[in-house]
Amino acid sequence: MIYGSVAPMAMNKVKPVLVHTILCDDVRQEMGGKFSLMGLFETISAGTFPAVHPRFAIMNEWSGGRGEFKASIRLLAPDRKTVISESEAKLALFNETQHHRDISLRFNTTFPAPGTYWIEMLLDSVQVVLVPLPVQQINQQTVH
Repeated sequence: MIYGSVAPMAMNKVKPVLVHTILCDDVRQEMGGKFSLMGLFETISAGTFPAVHPRFAIMNEWSGGRGEFKASIRLLAPDRKTVISESEAKLALFNETQHHRDISLRFNTTFPAPGTYWIEMLLDSVQVVLVPLPVQQINQQTVH
C-alpha cells in the first residue's frame, strides 16, 4: 500500500442521502447559527404569463455520508430537459452523523407558461431526485 498520496476523506467515501428539500420565500441565518425559513410553499401562482417570481430559496439537507461532493440544483421546464437556472455547491462531510444544508437563492425567475416545473437535485452529476413545482394561473379576482 502507498500511504500519504490519498486524502483520508477519499479513502472511505460514503454517499450522503438527501434528507429533505424545502421551498420558501427566504432563508435567514440567525445569531447562534440557526436558520429561519420564511414563506414555505409548494406551488407558485401568477395572474399572467410569462410570470416573473422575484425571489425564492431552495434548501436541501444532506446527511449520512462522508467525503467531498458536488451538489447541483437545476430548475427544469415542464419538458424536464430545458434548464431554467442552475447552481452548484461543494459539500464536505466528515462523518455520517454530520448534516450539510445547501441553500440556493433564485432571483427574478421567469416562468413562460403555467405547468409543472421540476427541481432536480444531483450529487456528483448523478440525479438524486426530481421535485415537482406546479406553476398555476389564477384569476386576479381571487387574489386578496
